[in-house]
Amino acid sequence: MKRSYLIHAGFGLVPGGALILLAALTWIPGLVPPQWNPGVPLVALLLALPLFVTAMARLLLARVSKATLWDAFRCLPGRAQLGLGGGLVAAVATLASTFAGPYGHFQAPEERGAGRYLAWDGAVRETVEVSHEVYLAVVGADLRMALGMGATLLVVAGAAALLAGEVRRADRAQES
Repeated sequence: MKRSYLIHAGFGLVPGGALILLAALTWIPGLVPPQWNPGVPLVALLLALPLFVTAMARLLLARVSKATLWDAFRCLPGRAQLGLGGGLVAAVATLASTFAGPYGHFQAPEERGAGRYLAWDGAVRETVEVSHEVYLAVVGADLRMALGMGATLLVVAGAAALLAGEVRRADRAQES
């Protein structure tokens, strides 16, 4: 496999794993400040998009099918398979965990001065007043969702780059 595929995969998998770890930290009560900076997940998402698009382009240029992708995955070393599988499961679980827990139906938390906290309640489809505890839980869930979207794109991009590199390596081996 060419080094460019490994570098591309590294640029996807390493930051993707870091975002998954940051998202996991939101489960620890009191660790996420209520005034978190939404710019961090936005920057991660904006950096993930070009990586994702180029990884998908590499797969399209390699002209792969689902069966070929599975064969390429099976040709990777065992640790790489375990890492990719674990990363993909962790990224998807990060997104799914946003709706877990007793406050999974709340979104878009707001603080309206003097101890008033509001959140969109999906169950009744309106904004309702919530306690400080619920507000902090919803802030953590929103941050988890924002970080999870970028993490999922980055991990999928890294996996796609590795699989495209493996397909190219196998094609070159057959031509020789």
